[in-house]
Amino acid sequence: MATRSEAISIVFDDVSYRYSVQDDWALAHIRFSIAPGERVTVVGGSGSGKSTLAKLANGLLKPDTGCVTVCGEDTTCGDVRKIRQRIGIVFQNPDDQTVGGTVEEDIAFGLQNLQVPRDEIRRRIDRVLSLLRLTELRSRPVHGLSGGQKQRLAVAGVLAMNPSAIVFDESVSMLDPENATHLRSIMLDLHRSGITIIHVTHDPEDLLKSERILVLNEGRLTFDGDWRALAACPGVLEEANMLSPFLIRFQNEIRTNGFDWPVFIGSEKELARTIWEFTSKM
Repeated sequence: MATRSEAISIVFDDVSYRYSVQDDWALAHIRFSIAPGERVTVVGGSGSGKSTLAKLANGLLKPDTGCVTVCGEDTTCGDVRKIRQRIGIVFQNPDDQTVGGTVEEDIAFGLQNLQVPRDEIRRRIDRVLSLLRLTELRSRPVHGLSGGQKQRLAVAGVLAMNPSAIVFDESVSMLDPENATHLRSIMLDLHRSGITIIHVTHDPEDLLKSERILVLNEGRLTFDGDWRALAACPGVLEEANMLSPFLIRFQNEIRTNGFDWPVFIGSEKELARTIWEFTSKM
């Protein structure tokens, strides 16, 4: 695991990208930086540019204009292999990144390419299999796994590389609720260990668990801040074709009906307590 001192910084400096000259800009004039050890959530409607941003972050795509740097290394002309080792990416479709015949072989593939010693490969595989609840599937053929198991395998393959930052691109989308909750807890644990986490999601409920939120709307960055600031600007998510989290929608309805409601509350337990205190004074 990376320590905070080894964590990675990512800078987008006036970045624009389109897939062909005939296409509209997938991203336009994007500016932000992610400090070492941050946990950032990227949201937006379909076609907003979320996945494009994720691929630009680790050099899978090159900006048409502007510059993406990773710890000062330019993704256009720098050591892209080194950048991709330091920034792992977990895609929405796990079939896009599974290559081995069995679970163990799939995790070992990238490590073998880096010529990691065999004993170290074994230790890393044991660790990530345990972490992702895949130990019993170690020898299982990849083609026989469920969609959710494949998604956890994709995460395991990235974690085995010991990255300093990980981009989770809609990576809970194919998981059942129990495994989705487990993966979110893993993201939190990885962040606590010093790894930079970028969570690309369309689920509004993820916003209340975020330290920092980036909202994309038709390729443009329209918000950069925490959930409390976002809750105070409900039009930002609406314009980006996103719902607000239920707790925020609920509290907005209370205000709409004329109640002098306090500042936004981000947990169900705290909300219930505040409602009880509020109604007891009426």
